[in-house]
Amino acid sequence: MNRVLRELPRLPFRRRTWASVLYALLLPLALGLIVVLQYVMQAAQDSGHEELGPMILVAALVLVAVAGPGFQRARARCWLGEPIGRRRGQGRLAGGAVFFVVNLLLDTLLFAAAAGWLIVSARNLSYPVWGWRPYPDPAWGGPYPIGVVALHFAGGVIAFFCGPWVITRLVGLQLRLARAFIGPSAERPPTAG
Repeated sequence: MNRVLRELPRLPFRRRTWASVLYALLLPLALGLIVVLQYVMQAAQDSGHEELGPMILVAALVLVAVAGPGFQRARARCWLGEPIGRRRGQGRLAGGAVFFVVNLLLDTLLFAAAAGWLIVSARNLSYPVWGWRPYPDPAWGGPYPIGVVALHFAGGVIAFFCGPWVITRLVGLQLRLARAFIGPSAERPPTAG
């Protein structure tokens, strides 16, 4: 716990933190595919070919299971300098498919954490500049502007220093999962007999 408390004040100012934030803000392949799928399936329905919908969905899932691991490896290597090797042999497609599902959830959470951190930090840390106006009595920190400004600014400070810790931990989890599902499988020792 003491190590975490010593680390928090330095995290927002580290290059690795900002690389992790940019990594998180890249449009993930799966989310882009969902948007494209929406248009393709709508076009199939509009043209009277509703029966193509399930085939389009299966084709898209196969595409992501095949192309997704390469995209993730390139993303980790380019933004974070983290090499993730290729999985060879059996289990490659299955690992890519499982990673797609797990990564879709994790990428969404990671994107929300990074975008939320930037928005909350920018808004609340700048609150003393633009937040001085009369507030209604049930306002957070109100009814006086000094209370509202102080409360929002304090929330911005907490978010600014704690948000990078959450983001870097989520990126670390995503890299461990990528190595487990799409990275090289561990060498099995030869069996006797």
